[in-house]
Amino acid sequence: MTTSAWLDNQNRLHRECVNGECPHCGAVSHFSLLACPSFNRVCADRPARIGIVLQCDSCRMPLFFRYRVRGWHEDRVELHPSPEEMEPAPERFNYAHLPEPVANAFREALACYRAQLLQAFAAMCRATTEAMLEDLGERSRLRIFDQVAEVRSMAEIDDGTFAAIRRVLFEGETGRGEQQSLSRVQAAVLLETMKDLLYQTYVRRAKLQQALRLRHFPPEPAAAARSTSTVTTVRPTPRSA
Repeated sequence: MTTSAWLDNQNRLHRECVNGECPHCGAVSHFSLLACPSFNRVCADRPARIGIVLQCDSCRMPLFFRYRVRGWHEDRVELHPSPEEMEPAPERFNYAHLPEPVANAFREALACYRAQLLQAFAAMCRATTEAMLEDLGERSRLRIFDQVAEVRSMAEIDDGTFAAIRRVLFEGETGRGEQQSLSRVQAAVLLETMKDLLYQTYVRRAKLQQALRLRHFPPEPAAAARSTSTVTTVRPTPRSA
């Protein structure tokens, strides 16, 4: 059973331990209380939510949370036991095998998505696709479209969402005057589509090429033999008469 949280008239916040993934360092850590509003200020303003500052025990960076108020009492303000997280955890992707222009564009796209700037996110996804075409050549456009269509088939993406993704990635509508906004759901599907597209195009190809190189050039038997311990023949010393 979840224990209630409350702020008492001595400005002490009583709550369960708060743990989670830190949006700054990415570690799953405990968050310690750093600051919270005073009891008198909260009672005077009577907000629907109060904000507090926690600190990640791993990287010591501040984190902003808010609690919903459940009730008002003479000696305490009762709060909802679970806080509402203010900062989302960062989206992660392995950029090791991506060309620098592609990696830079997609890194900015993830930053826009984290800030919930959905139109900027769509524009940077479009820029990522353009960087891929510059790297792979214009003839790869059809292959990239086929990969996006394959994601649609596997994930069973509805027609409206797929039309929005196609418009962003291939029709360049993000730069036009009559711009259609992405919904949160469509942006989330676009994000996963971009991750899969980049993985299939660069990461999977690089890992496969690395595996084939190891198959084509295995360690030579002679070199392996030389790396083993050398056997030394010791002759017995003749005894003196």
